[in-house]
Amino acid sequence: MKNLLIGFVMILFSFQSFSQQVYWQCFNMVVESPTELATLIDSFMKTESGKSVGPASLSEWRNFNAKFDSTHQLCFYSPDPVELESVRSKFNNAQAGYLRGVIESSVKIEASILGQSLVADPTKFGFPYGVVYAVSVEDPIAYGKAFTKMVNSVDYDGAIELHEALAGAEPGITHYVAVRDKGFSSWIKQRNKIIESKAFQEFLSSTRKITDTELTEVYTNYLLVQYNIEQ
Repeated sequence: MKNLLIGFVMILFSFQSFSQQVYWQCFNMVVESPTELATLIDSFMKTESGKSVGPASLSEWRNFNAKFDSTHQLCFYSPDPVELESVRSKFNNAQAGYLRGVIESSVKIEASILGQSLVADPTKFGFPYGVVYAVSVEDPIAYGKAFTKMVNSVDYDGAIELHEALAGAEPGITHYVAVRDKGFSSWIKQRNKIIESKAFQEFLSSTRKITDTELTEVYTNYLLVQYNIEQ
């Protein structure tokens, strides 16, 4: 599933509201030289042009199936869609020239996906480990209500989020459920407890008829670096 956007990688924004909507643009990439790319991105993000880009992150795919080729993901985030749209223009200058050259010669862009958060807690965007489920939903309103009820009821110190795919997703995929945690072991220890909970079982029961489970796929990734984040 080459065009699957996972990630929603771990950015700690300064947004104050739990319901603050975040728009994101992510690129799934096959990278021949990860160290070189990371170094060049790091150098560019320290320039004036890079600092004006806004929150961004680079992550690495960890677990995926045989149909998924991407090795890394580069994402940009903003609560303002106009600001997010302007990101591309920030790379059309001399400061980004060498980075663009390397991307054109040794990086294959597998997918470019646009989305927005629906249910998310920005205070937990900094968790480095991510598990994401790509789902196909027939009734977004009913699914969202059931999801919100479940999230507010389960006992979990990580984060469970719902995001909408606006453009670029695989055919049939409408939303992404993102689970954030401090690490793989922490997620594994709490996963079964969540699945067995009454709240989660009620969520599955109420959404089973409006979700195409045959399209659901699960991937994991890990944050490598984040930029332009208020400390």
